[in-house]
Amino acid sequence: MLALWSVSFVLLSVWRFSQAQYVHLGYLPGFEDPAQELYTAPVLPKDVPKIQLRLAGEKRKHNEGRVEVFYEGEWGTVCDDDFTIHAAQVVCRELGYVEAVSWSPSSKYGKGE
Repeated sequence: MLALWSVSFVLLSVWRFSQAQYVHLGYLPGFEDPAQELYTAPVLPKDVPKIQLRLAGEKRKHNEGRVEVFYEGEWGTVCDDDFTIHAAQVVCRELGYVEAVSWSPSSKYGKGE
Protein backbone atom coordinates (compact mmCIF):
# COMPACT_ATOMS: atom_id res chain seq x y z
CA MET A 1 0.00 0.00 0.00
CA LEU A 2 1.43 3.34 -1.02
CA ALA A 3 0.97 6.25 1.34
CA LEU A 4 -0.40 9.57 0.16
CA TRP A 5 1.04 12.74 1.63
CA SER A 6 -0.27 16.22 1.33
CA VAL A 7 2.16 18.81 0.08
CA SER A 8 2.96 21.27 2.82
CA PHE A 9 5.42 24.07 3.13
CA VAL A 10 6.94 22.17 6.05
CA LEU A 11 7.74 19.17 3.84
CA LEU A 12 9.13 21.38 1.10
CA SER A 13 11.23 23.11 3.72
CA VAL A 14 12.71 19.78 4.78
CA TRP A 15 13.82 19.11 1.20
CA ARG A 16 15.73 22.38 1.13
CA PHE A 17 16.85 22.10 4.74
CA SER A 18 18.63 18.87 3.83
CA GLN A 19 20.72 21.05 1.52
CA ALA A 20 21.38 23.62 4.31
CA GLN A 21 18.90 26.08 2.84
CA TYR A 22 15.30 26.92 3.57
CA VAL A 23 13.35 28.39 0.68
CA HIS A 24 10.29 30.22 1.92
CA LEU A 25 7.26 29.26 -0.16
CA GLY A 26 4.44 30.35 2.13
CA TYR A 27 3.43 31.16 5.64
CA LEU A 28 1.98 28.90 8.28
CA PRO A 29 -0.15 30.59 10.97
CA GLY A 30 2.10 32.11 13.59
CA PHE A 31 5.25 31.89 11.45
CA GLU A 32 4.96 35.06 9.39
CA ASP A 33 8.30 36.67 8.54
CA PRO A 34 7.82 38.88 5.47
CA ALA A 35 11.33 40.35 5.73
CA GLN A 36 13.13 37.09 4.88
CA GLU A 37 12.90 34.95 1.75
CA LEU A 38 15.97 32.71 2.00
CA TYR A 39 17.55 31.37 5.16
CA THR A 40 20.82 29.51 5.52
CA ALA A 41 20.82 26.93 8.28
CA PRO A 42 23.75 27.45 10.64
CA VAL A 43 24.15 23.77 11.57
CA LEU A 44 22.27 20.72 10.37
CA PRO A 45 21.16 18.36 13.13
CA LYS A 46 22.51 14.84 12.65
CA ASP A 47 19.04 13.28 12.77
CA VAL A 48 17.54 15.21 9.82
CA PRO A 49 16.34 12.47 7.46
CA LYS A 50 17.41 12.50 3.82
CA ILE A 51 14.19 12.58 1.84
CA GLN A 52 14.33 11.02 -1.62
CA LEU A 53 12.18 12.23 -4.50
CA ARG A 54 11.38 10.65 -7.84
CA LEU A 55 9.17 11.16 -10.85
CA ALA A 56 6.93 8.21 -11.65
CA GLY A 57 3.89 7.42 -13.72
CA GLU A 58 2.51 6.29 -17.03
CA LYS A 59 3.34 7.61 -20.51
CA ARG A 60 5.97 10.10 -19.50
CA LYS A 61 9.36 11.44 -20.48
CA HIS A 62 12.31 11.09 -18.10
CA ASN A 63 11.88 14.69 -16.90
CA GLU A 64 8.18 14.61 -16.10
CA GLY A 65 5.83 12.57 -13.95
CA ARG A 66 4.03 12.18 -10.67
CA VAL A 67 6.07 13.38 -7.67
CA GLU A 68 6.75 10.64 -5.13
CA VAL A 69 8.59 10.84 -1.82
CA PHE A 70 10.47 7.98 -0.12
CA TYR A 71 9.87 8.36 3.59
CA GLU A 72 9.97 5.88 6.45
CA GLY A 73 10.62 2.94 4.15
CA GLU A 74 8.00 3.48 1.44
CA TRP A 75 7.24 5.58 -1.61
CA GLY A 76 4.26 7.91 -1.31
CA THR A 77 2.49 10.03 -3.88
CA VAL A 78 2.41 13.75 -3.15
CA CYS A 79 -1.11 15.18 -3.14
CA ASP A 80 -1.46 17.96 -5.70
CA ASP A 81 -4.30 19.85 -3.97
CA ASP A 82 -2.05 22.71 -2.81
CA PHE A 83 0.81 22.09 -5.23
CA THR A 84 1.99 25.17 -7.14
CA ILE A 85 4.59 26.07 -9.72
CA HIS A 86 6.75 27.20 -6.78
CA ALA A 87 6.61 23.70 -5.30
CA ALA A 88 7.41 22.28 -8.74
CA GLN A 89 10.48 24.55 -8.88
CA VAL A 90 11.73 23.12 -5.57
CA VAL A 91 11.12 19.53 -6.67
CA CYS A 92 12.87 20.06 -10.00
CA ARG A 93 15.92 21.64 -8.37
CA GLU A 94 16.08 18.79 -5.86
CA LEU A 95 16.05 16.33 -8.77
CA GLY A 96 18.91 18.17 -10.49
CA TYR A 97 16.95 20.13 -13.10
CA VAL A 98 17.43 23.86 -13.58
CA GLU A 99 13.76 24.78 -13.28
CA ALA A 100 10.18 23.66 -13.69
CA VAL A 101 8.60 24.66 -16.99
CA SER A 102 5.05 23.81 -15.91
CA TRP A 103 3.10 21.43 -13.71
CA SER A 104 -0.17 19.56 -14.04
CA PRO A 105 -2.28 17.42 -11.70
CA SER A 106 -0.61 14.10 -10.89
CA SER A 107 -3.62 12.24 -12.25
CA LYS A 108 -2.13 12.95 -15.69
CA TYR A 109 0.46 10.25 -14.90
CA GLY A 110 -1.85 7.80 -13.13
CA LYS A 111 -2.41 7.12 -9.46
CA GLY A 112 0.25 5.78 -7.14
CA GLU A 113 0.15 2.07 -6.39
